[in-house]
Amino acid sequence: MTRTEGTLFSALLSRRALLGAACLAPVLASCTASGNSPVNGDGTLVTGSLASTATGSNHDWAIWYPPGTSASSNLPVVIVLHGMGDTISMIQTLGYTTQLRQAIAQGLPAFALAAINGDNLFWQKIGTQDAGAMIATEFVPLLSEHGLNTSRLGLTGWSMGGWGTLRLASAELRGKVKVIAAISTPCYAKYDYVPQKQWMTQQEFEANNFYTRPAKLAGLPIFIACGTEDPFCRGNQSFVEVLDDTPKVQTPTTSFTSGEHAAAYWESVTPAQLAFLGRHL
Repeated sequence: MTRTEGTLFSALLSRRALLGAACLAPVLASCTASGNSPVNGDGTLVTGSLASTATGSNHDWAIWYPPGTSASSNLPVVIVLHGMGDTISMIQTLGYTTQLRQAIAQGLPAFALAAINGDNLFWQKIGTQDAGAMIATEFVPLLSEHGLNTSRLGLTGWSMGGWGTLRLASAELRGKVKVIAAISTPCYAKYDYVPQKQWMTQQEFEANNFYTRPAKLAGLPIFIACGTEDPFCRGNQSFVEVLDDTPKVQTPTTSFTSGEHAAAYWESVTPAQLAFLGRHL
């Protein structure tokens, strides 16, 4: 049984583009920060660009330090992995910075948020581009260079980012993360069930599918949420059952409430998601 806490993509990518208009405005500055700037009273934003050896591409990134903190605060950090068709701009669109500021003001231990553009690589190796290695071997060290305590690391994400959260926690970052929260994640036991085969090849799916490797998540606090009108919901519920039946895996905290595979649902679950992460870092 699971505890309930608190309460595939959006149909049109054009809607995603509109939602992304409230952007973090990252500035290209290869492997360096472009400077600090306030974020509507929600803290301080540092942005830059990473020239990744793992992907062969440049990736804009952003770090948000809550009000009253800085790179010298030795904060724990949560990496936020975006969904397909999204960018790091969605962090603010979904209210992460505002919700976290409010939660910290109400007593939640402070932590930083960090995000990096991952294209549509599912946060894993697709072809010759390895977004999983980019996170684990390039982005995490970059966060350490910016004063963040990566020994207290959390992972979260929605949609494709949920896949990346569960996959990275069971692979490249296994044993290196303290807590994970996966939202509206595509969860499939077999490649045959995947509705859109262009996401990845069968070989890539089988090499990266966390669903068939639940024991690799042993010991981690896990939050799983999905809207009940989301086509991914049944897969999420089934994966929770798999986790419940796996020895040494903690019973996930879940939130299965009304909502579609869309920004409105992801925004609605953000308070519970951030609270869970903050309590376990």
